[in-house]
Amino acid sequence: MDTEPVIVSVLKFIEQCRMDSAPWRFASTPGGEETLYGSCFACMLYYYLGKLEQLDMYQKQQWADYFNSWQDSDSGYFIGPELIGSELTSPKHSYKHLSHHLTVHVLPALKLLGYIPVYPLTFAHSYLDQTYLKNWLDKRDWRDAWLEGNNLLFVGQLLIYLRDVEKNSSSQAALNLYFDWLDQHLDPKTGLWGTNGYCSPFIAMCGGYHQLLVYYYENRNIMYKKQLIDTVLSLQHTDGGFHPNGGGGACEDVDAADILINMYKQTNYRRAEIRFVLRRLMKSILKKQMTDGGFVYRLNEPFLHMGVNKTASRPNQSNLFPTWFCIHTLALISEILTDEKEIKFDWKFNNSCSMGWHLCWDKNAHRATFFDRNKELLVYIKQNISNKRWYEYHLKRILPPELILLIKRITQ
Repeated sequence: MDTEPVIVSVLKFIEQCRMDSAPWRFASTPGGEETLYGSCFACMLYYYLGKLEQLDMYQKQQWADYFNSWQDSDSGYFIGPELIGSELTSPKHSYKHLSHHLTVHVLPALKLLGYIPVYPLTFAHSYLDQTYLKNWLDKRDWRDAWLEGNNLLFVGQLLIYLRDVEKNSSSQAALNLYFDWLDQHLDPKTGLWGTNGYCSPFIAMCGGYHQLLVYYYENRNIMYKKQLIDTVLSLQHTDGGFHPNGGGGACEDVDAADILINMYKQTNYRRAEIRFVLRRLMKSILKKQMTDGGFVYRLNEPFLHMGVNKTASRPNQSNLFPTWFCIHTLALISEILTDEKEIKFDWKFNNSCSMGWHLCWDKNAHRATFFDRNKELLVYIKQNISNKRWYEYHLKRILPPELILLIKRITQ
């Protein structure tokens, strides 16, 4: 499989999710009901894959008008059909949480189209009050650092929006307080939040990915980079994914990849191991692409996005949310693994602070070399050196006989 068939098949899958009644309405999965999430993910996927730029200005305006038709004029929230008159089944994803979550996905999609919301984000203005913001921050529960990571990204992203789009003069001071508070609560042993007695490193990684996006976007210093890299590298499953029980997951995998790739760009620490881990992850993700071109969250399991019933899909039925996140993760990996033909493409990323944003670098100036691959091979050998029969199963497939003989001598 090379990149072009991956891209072509994903584009075909997106079209299968388009509703017949209007060009900008999408279901989360073919044959499903309309969701605003589906339209967001379709828009971002089109941008990643170079399709959005092919729309003319009128088509982009139509799509933006569709997004803005779902904005509540009083609060500023975007309330899609999936949140209206639909039972929400997740005990920890409240209506308020979901309203924040959906809104922060609409904002970057609108920006890609060249538009902004019609109404101000009034609901977010409370975070400008530093007393309110400090009290809100102090109520974060690190026992569920994954959930809190989402909440913290919401607030960071919204404060940046209020500063850059609504031009609110109080936003920067609130952001400064936000970062200072997060710096004070960071665990120096892991470079993450919550691992100091509240949650596992895995949960902390899944949460920390979110607020770290705000750090990267604002060029805020990342403390304890080496500890952060050590922690995330230790969490990869033997199957290549980042779920502790195996099988990976669209969220879990991007959480790990985004941290490792950003740290790779900021330090030379354990770079060969990071590349090795990313190659294994890439192969794991590609296995989740179905015959219709879309991706699943996890193989052989049904999917329901945060308890929102209209987003549901059956086991091994493609869904726009994991398709977007899997494509995003492959695009991230291509920033480092420039020699992997399967993901070699001029990927794009969201252009505003959000899930889906990434600061690219010049890949030509940071190309993976033959010597890089050799260093990764040494990582592979080091990880398997204790297995006496290791080379019987693996080396014969990938190395010439003379090198196999040399490795046998070294490892005996």
